[in-house]
Amino acid sequence: MSVDFLDNIKEIPITDYAQKCGFKLVRKGSRYVSLKEHDSVMIDVYKNRFTRNSTYQKGMRGGSGAGSVIDFAMEFMGYELNKALRELALLYGIEGDKEPPKREYTTPPVPSLPPKREIGDLNLPNKADNSKAIFHYLIKERMIDLSVVRYFIAKKMLYQEAAHSNCVFVSHNFGCMRSTGGKRFAIDLEGCDYNECFFFRPSNAAHTLIVSESVIDIMSIMTHFVREKKRYTEYCYLALSGTNKLASLFYHLQNEKDIDHIMLAFDNDKAGRAATEVALDGLRNIDFSGTVELFASPSEKDWNEYIKATYSR
Repeated sequence: MSVDFLDNIKEIPITDYAQKCGFKLVRKGSRYVSLKEHDSVMIDVYKNRFTRNSTYQKGMRGGSGAGSVIDFAMEFMGYELNKALRELALLYGIEGDKEPPKREYTTPPVPSLPPKREIGDLNLPNKADNSKAIFHYLIKERMIDLSVVRYFIAKKMLYQEAAHSNCVFVSHNFGCMRSTGGKRFAIDLEGCDYNECFFFRPSNAAHTLIVSESVIDIMSIMTHFVREKKRYTEYCYLALSGTNKLASLFYHLQNEKDIDHIMLAFDNDKAGRAATEVALDGLRNIDFSGTVELFASPSEKDWNEYIKATYSR
């Protein structure tokens, strides 16, 4: 099997192949696509790679949680390697070292090469002229420490949305919104960079990275540190906005090379435990040289439920 043949196979757009397999695509900003049937999947259309935070096992990379269109065929169609290559080659007319024939897709789900976004290309909602709703929600309902809320506002990582008084959380090229009353919801803002997710490093001296599912979890952990008389600014933080964006952890480990301690603070439920196992496997695969600590809440479903159940005001 020639290198050129493999390279030509890998050039097949995962988004196109996924549609041919019957999956429905869901946009996640201008760079990423997920599957309606598998929301744990994230396809990077720039790199033509996918990640999956659940049961990724069959791929050529031996369970790294990321792969090419070949890995996608093995993972979702149940093919062994040789059958995956054969089926893809037949479907797209790839023979030996020959390049695949040029194809015109009438309604591509996303541009094959979307325009590169600049930093700050988030679709941010308008800011309210006060912060009363988010103070009440975070402090009274979520029981986040006042100093933590003020820290987020001072660092411009939190503000109140004008139209419906929702919480808007913003970090480097990533934003999400959470309701403060009525119907509960949490959404990512249009234009998010899922490599970044919600990451911040309070100090260059912070070498420990705490990874959680949501920004509320991060704020709850910081509140716990306040109660325990610990300085929360001595840690780095990464909120993935769910459990299906674990690739962000490894992206930041590439860029923050002096991180030597990781604390995995996922929820105490099936999805959280699965995310923990995938993260541990990925860290072993990259031979992470630092220490890894499991930091789920001591009780309750997650860190915020623990804070509300444990601390009284």
